[in-house]
Amino acid sequence: MTCLEAQSNIMAFVDNKLADEKTTDFVRHMKHCDNCCEELEIYYTLIVGTRQLDNNEELSHDFKKDLHEQLIKIENKAKNAKRFKFSTFGIVFTLAVVVFFLFYSSVLSKVYTIEQNMIKEEQGDYYFYNHLSKYIEITSEDVIVRNKELYKPIEKTFYQKIHSYNITHPVWSDTENEEE
Repeated sequence: MTCLEAQSNIMAFVDNKLADEKTTDFVRHMKHCDNCCEELEIYYTLIVGTRQLDNNEELSHDFKKDLHEQLIKIENKAKNAKRFKFSTFGIVFTLAVVVFFLFYSSVLSKVYTIEQNMIKEEQGDYYFYNHLSKYIEITSEDVIVRNKELYKPIEKTFYQKIHSYNITHPVWSDTENEEE
């Protein structure tokens, strides 16, 4: 805010009719510009003193102090509003980051699960080898076919069949031989 703008807003400030966004700039300018601040003190003392006399109120003993307290109050209000905006932004930003990481971790977990399922499908029978290697024997030959061949019943000749039958079903028993 320039000195000309600040001086044109003195009456609106004293009457509390200055817009909030202009008020913060006005107070900032008055804090740094001694000439404008001196002019504000003069107008403030004249106008507020006249109002207090018109309303039969007790006159202030130190108009300059009252003005500076009002300026500090407005400046603190502006700082608090700014802090509130920053803290609100910080909270919203933090929540957005947390939500993003939660979403990212859930998506990452799903992708990991899909990858693991794809790996399981590709590995087939060899998947469990890492965990059960002491129980599983993995060879290049087909174990099932080999076991079928090992335990396949051997075809017997006619005489071998008769011999095995006679061994399992004897014609006479030992008890019959003893009675004779």
